[in-house]
Amino acid sequence: MESSVFKASTQYDDWQGSVAADGIDVGGLGSVLKTKGLMKDDEILYAIKLYSGVNYVSIEAFVGTDEQNLRKVDTQLTLEEFFKNFKRFSITLSRDGELEDKEISYE
Repeated sequence: MESSVFKASTQYDDWQGSVAADGIDVGGLGSVLKTKGLMKDDEILYAIKLYSGVNYVSIEAFVGTDEQNLRKVDTQLTLEEFFKNFKRFSITLSRDGELEDKEISYE
């Protein structure tokens, strides 16, 4: 069994922030994984890790019957295919994460 800290990172982490998303009412990434044979009917999608490089997008999904019994499955989707599994998607990034969770003033 493998383990790792579930946190976004890149090679240098020059920009850091947070993300929030609203799932769609019907379907979603869990349905995509089931259709691809990567997720069983009794499993729940617990977490997603999206990694995008210059020429590719990698998606790791963590599925299981509970949080203590997870499996990692890898799949390939385009960014368009990935984002259409959400109603809304918000990403914040600031240099070295300096502005995260801070009130900022601007003109």
